[in-house]
Amino acid sequence: MANLGPKKLQAKFLVGLGTIVLLLGVFFASSLYFHLSSLLDTQVREKADLMFAQVSSVQSYVREVLRPKMFASLPDDEFIIEAMSSSYMSRAIMDRLDLPQSEYHYRRVAENARNPLYEINPEEKDLLALFRANPGMMYWEGYRQVKGSDYFVKARPVIFKQSCLTCHGDPVDSPPVLIERYGVDHGFGHERDALDGLVVVGIPVEQAVARIREATMGYAALYGAGMLIFFALVQAFFNRLIMTNLRRLTAKFRNLFDEEPELRVLEKLNQEDEIEEVVQGLEELGDHLHSVHSQLRQHSENLEEMVVVRTSELQQEADERRSDVSLFVQLLDGLNRSHNRREMWKYSLPLLVKRFNARSAGFICMFASRGYYTYPEGLPRPELPENWKEILVDSRSFYEDNRAFIPVGASDEFTEGILYLEWEPETRIKVKDQDILRALGQQLGIAMENLSALNNLLRQKDMLQGIVEGIGDPLLLMDAGGNVVLANEAARRLAKSLDGSMTDEGCAALFKSGGSFEEFPVRAAQKSGMLMSHTVDVGDRHFVISIFPIAGGESGEGQGVVYVRDVTQERHMLETMQQSEKLATVGQLAAGLAHEMNNPLGVIKCYAELLKTSVPGQEIRPDAEIILKHATQAQNVLQDLLNFARPKRAVQARLDVGGVVADAMSVFRVQADKKGVTLLLTVGDGLPDVMANEQYVEQIIANLLKNALDAVVSETGRIEVGAELDAKAGMVVLRVADNGPGVPEEHLKSLFDPFFSTKEVGEGTGLGLAVVYGLVQEMGGAIRVGNHGGAVFEIRLPVDETQSGGGEE
Repeated sequence: MANLGPKKLQAKFLVGLGTIVLLLGVFFASSLYFHLSSLLDTQVREKADLMFAQVSSVQSYVREVLRPKMFASLPDDEFIIEAMSSSYMSRAIMDRLDLPQSEYHYRRVAENARNPLYEINPEEKDLLALFRANPGMMYWEGYRQVKGSDYFVKARPVIFKQSCLTCHGDPVDSPPVLIERYGVDHGFGHERDALDGLVVVGIPVEQAVARIREATMGYAALYGAGMLIFFALVQAFFNRLIMTNLRRLTAKFRNLFDEEPELRVLEKLNQEDEIEEVVQGLEELGDHLHSVHSQLRQHSENLEEMVVVRTSELQQEADERRSDVSLFVQLLDGLNRSHNRREMWKYSLPLLVKRFNARSAGFICMFASRGYYTYPEGLPRPELPENWKEILVDSRSFYEDNRAFIPVGASDEFTEGILYLEWEPETRIKVKDQDILRALGQQLGIAMENLSALNNLLRQKDMLQGIVEGIGDPLLLMDAGGNVVLANEAARRLAKSLDGSMTDEGCAALFKSGGSFEEFPVRAAQKSGMLMSHTVDVGDRHFVISIFPIAGGESGEGQGVVYVRDVTQERHMLETMQQSEKLATVGQLAAGLAHEMNNPLGVIKCYAELLKTSVPGQEIRPDAEIILKHATQAQNVLQDLLNFARPKRAVQARLDVGGVVADAMSVFRVQADKKGVTLLLTVGDGLPDVMANEQYVEQIIANLLKNALDAVVSETGRIEVGAELDAKAGMVVLRVADNGPGVPEEHLKSLFDPFFSTKEVGEGTGLGLAVVYGLVQEMGGAIRVGNHGGAVFEIRLPVDETQSGGGEE
């Protein structure tokens, strides 16, 4: 044990790990180097393209702008090379960048250059030859040595155009200034479209490459230092996790094994590589254990034979039980999908034949229909044994030869029929299968009883559904949470009228209108346990809701039957009757009062006239006029009372309501213009005639317009009168709307009452709207008032039904 050398295994592990780490370091350093080199290549190419763009822009500017401008400004024989030569200017501009510390290299050279400094050199001649060999080649780029340093070089050819030959063609055509400065020996003789020059741009890369190498070496050094630390940590963990466990393993072997073969395994641990020695030792130990196992196998052969025989029996029994379970599962699935007894037996009998290897099967119903079912189908009714009554009464199976008769019933006290199975001749049913058949008979009886109950329940449901659907008023079954469980057709129609959908949940709008309920009514009815009724207003519709609580559900949650009755028409009729009674009572009072007071007022007016004309002097005349004025006002009030109490019998006829409204508005237009109020009339297209009295319609519009003019503010007032057809109701709707303060909500119900007025005392009698109400009712119409940015009066008059189509679409 003392010679156990952990360093052998550790040395192999560290050498292998070091090789992997070294390869990874080389890979990452190379990747970094190539990545930085790629970035450098991209940058120098972009810089070279930028320099070419600058040179091209300078030459383009000289050729297209500066040179034509100079030619136009100078005499014909004058030529300024510093301002008119594109080559000279581009070199001059780029030479200013060619400082000692500059990183750029620029040359524009040519064969037979005018200036010897720009004569093409041998390296550039190679590039020129390359361009001449490839006429379509626009650029060349690559890395070259320039002045002993590495540069990225980009070059493009220079082709002499016609405009260039003025200075580089025949010396005779050249400007004198060029000949005086350079002579005629160089720079001339170039031909049109000749490729005789190059533009070369160079970007130094030597320093950048050096920096890349330095960065790569620094990364490699940092990586090496990290790997040394990594190796130290790995060595510590290796000793802790591997070598310590190896020592524990060998110690355990020595404590457990003391046989000679086992001790030879331990001796292997003291030689060479620890892991290989352990593996070899364990292989020998495995061989030893294998021999021991062979001996044990020989001792257990007899026992195995017994186990095989018993296992075969158990396997056969398990297969039969699985078949029984599968049969019950299939029967259960079929029973769930069956809707009547015929479907149940049609599904079940083939399964029974298959499970018990029978030739045929059948069921004979001994009650009710006295029918039978067979498989295969079409077989005659099975013959029953002589003791079939005992089978039914005692609920006991009967077996004879190759036939079996099993009672089918939900319990031993009630048997509904007999299940019949027949096998091939000389075939006997197993005893253990008899118990299964008896259990099947009981389960099939329960299924038949459930199907009967389900059919009865469905019939009851259909009958109840028919009753609920036949109720004309909306009827719903709701839970305490406000969810609709069931609703009849009337409730669905109500839901559509409330929210535009046919969903049951649309009726829930009845319980959310205006915060009518502190808690949901069904929940409240459940708490009280009593019938609850509520009145709910939804827009201009009115409903009475009755909730009948139904106990049940989980955690005390129940349901409620909600009965909804639309009382909108009843309320309108009640309001109309109340208004009519008010008008009748006030009419009788007004008739008597007007009759009794009209005569004294006539006497007062008569004597006031006499007093006004007979007494000399002017002192009493104003007093007499005041008496006449107020007496006349009182007579007008009495006349209104008489008109209200004894209205003339309305003579109704076909009437163009749009024209009548327009005529009535023309009377008030002068008054409206004087007050600065805008009057608007909107009449729908194709408006049909109505059955009404023209004088009544004019009086109604006049009273409403007068009230509207009194309500609106001068200069900003606006009164809109509209007429449109409500084809569904067969009515023409007149609307008079203003942008005044509107009618207070508390006055809406009293607005049509006689002598009720919102005006100041002395400004109105309170009979105008009462008269309007009476006139509309007499013509068979209806009037409503509301607020929408001001007061809105809506008068509905019936369409003349004698017209084509009856006024409806």
